[in-house]
Amino acid sequence: MNNNHAKNPLKKIALCGNPNSGKSSVFSRLTGVEVISANYPGSTVEMKKSHITVENQKYEIIDTPGIYSLEAESAAEQVAVKIAREADLLVNVIESTNLERNLNLTLQLIKTGKPMVVVLNFWDETKHVGVEIDATKLGKLLGVPVVTACAVTGEGIKDLVASLGAAKPGNIAFRQREIWKEIGNIIENVQKVYHKHHSAADRLADLTIQPLTGLPIAALILAAVFVIIRFTGESLITHVFDPAFSRLYMPLIGKLSAAVSVPFIRELLVGKTGEAMTSFGILTTGIYVPFVSVLPYILSFYLALSFLEDTGYLPRLAVLLDNIFHRFGMHGFSAVPIVLGLGCKVPALFSLRILASEREKILTAVLVLMAAPCMPQTAMIFSVGAKYGAGAVLTVFSVIFSVSLLCSFLLNKALRGEAPELFMEIPPYRMP
Repeated sequence: MNNNHAKNPLKKIALCGNPNSGKSSVFSRLTGVEVISANYPGSTVEMKKSHITVENQKYEIIDTPGIYSLEAESAAEQVAVKIAREADLLVNVIESTNLERNLNLTLQLIKTGKPMVVVLNFWDETKHVGVEIDATKLGKLLGVPVVTACAVTGEGIKDLVASLGAAKPGNIAFRQREIWKEIGNIIENVQKVYHKHHSAADRLADLTIQPLTGLPIAALILAAVFVIIRFTGESLITHVFDPAFSRLYMPLIGKLSAAVSVPFIRELLVGKTGEAMTSFGILTTGIYVPFVSVLPYILSFYLALSFLEDTGYLPRLAVLLDNIFHRFGMHGFSAVPIVLGLGCKVPALFSLRILASEREKILTAVLVLMAAPCMPQTAMIFSVGAKYGAGAVLTVFSVIFSVSLLCSFLLNKALRGEAPELFMEIPPYRMP
């Protein structure tokens, strides 16, 4: 990449691909940390964009929502299609282990006539699942540059950057109604699939999606997550945050309070005793509670959540809980905002945009706000209730959970409408 100012007009690149094809990982590898998140104009759909400069040409790269087709239905899909049609250049990210399904979107993108590059992502996984793809032959058939990559490790990203200048419109011709016939011809020419025995990850994937085994596994995973969050948070407080607060922060506050001559202002800032949690000063307890008592648990929660997301477990949890959520007028997608709400309600409410109908958003929002306290509240419940024993803490959570279910059930009866069916892709388990 070249960091010099671009002399040529800014060109827009749209990263397009199916859900779980690894677009966001490719985007992160291309752009680094200088990323702007914003809603697409006229919508609530969030998109990420950044800039890179290659050979004196400056590009604006936009990470679009995942789509299976240019025939958009949801708001996010409509935005993705608009961005693709507005872009000067398309980068189509394909999951290599599902080439046949991904090519449906690829051929539709080629029909737009825009310059294009195809990225065969998850290239390292093809050998694990017994798939062999001739990338060179695929490029010749499509008429566009094709590069292989593993965005998680960064392999192939340099080749992708180098190929941007060589992007060109595809030259494959077909009738839209014969698209799957054309895909079949391509697959026959470029892909070979070998027999592969089920791995331990495959067997685990089957167990976690079947209700008989999946629900107990889900209960164990969620219980383990909360145990990990609790002990990780407590360890951070004991060994990092509390010592830093006591040894570094409080001596500075002591000197500051000594310099304040007005008793009222001094008491307002540090309290009567000048100690955190015994007097409620703005600079003592006011800092201790959010940054020492609460922040470690939030950090622990999002570390655990990112692990569940990266491994591919959250989509399985959504499918597993779909039947249960249907009884309350929602579908399994609602599990994702609710799990987020266990950490913080704000990102949980933002994530309601993934739901299709207003009715479903309202029902899920109620459950997010009432089903369980957020991580700061959970931390305080543990802190206050621990001295009364585990039974007291469990009672508090049981009451909160029961009331939330009752409210959701009654609201589902009051709001007219149907619970939509769940259609989502379940990605394979991967190392986070």
